[in-house]
Amino acid sequence: MIWWIFPAAVGLFGLIVTLTGLAHMTKMKFATGTARLMGGGLFIAGAVVLSLIGVNLQTYSRLTLERSVAIVDLTMVEPQVYQANVRFTNDDEVRTYEIRGDEIQFQARVIKWNQWAHIIGYDSIYRMDRVQGRYTSVDEEIKKPRTVYSAPEEPGIDAYTLIKKRGGWLKAVDASYGSGTYIPMANGASFEIIMTQSGLISRPINDAARQVQKSWTMPTSQNEAEQLVGIE
Repeated sequence: MIWWIFPAAVGLFGLIVTLTGLAHMTKMKFATGTARLMGGGLFIAGAVVLSLIGVNLQTYSRLTLERSVAIVDLTMVEPQVYQANVRFTNDDEVRTYEIRGDEIQFQARVIKWNQWAHIIGYDSIYRMDRVQGRYTSVDEEIKKPRTVYSAPEEPGIDAYTLIKKRGGWLKAVDASYGSGTYIPMANGASFEIIMTQSGLISRPINDAARQVQKSWTMPTSQNEAEQLVGIE
């Protein structure tokens, strides 16, 4: 909170100097009174400049804030069938899912605040929704078995639902929407799922994940889709 404490301290000092200058002026001490008024004014102006800089820095800091949502470790059972061990940040239990397909997708519902709310420290509110498998090929997505699971409920008050129902009067909600990120699956790959102020993203956290993400492409045919998962 240094971004506002320091300007406030400078401004308070400037105000005190200004008031003492006014006091000297009322006592006909014009030289010292004028000097204190000018000095106090400079401190107050400096506090304003520091505040503007602080607001700008705080805006950037809040809008680029990232929070870890989950870590997912993948193990291939057979082609296009993976075991996903998911450790959600707000859940002590490691959840195990059977994921069918070429990719694993995480979905969340997000409430994004207006910029002024970010400045004073409010972060986007999210609620994890689903974990599911995804085939790279659209044809396979239509024809093959799919897997989808509800994300675990978070303990305590459901802030997302509360704000969704009662937060309109704040006039601070910029948008309410669904956000998702999906990543390619490979044996031994580990990814981190991250919530930003605008939605979900994912990052590889080991070599296996970085390698499969590097070679991840959009297939244009069934054969290319099969090559991605090593099917002859």
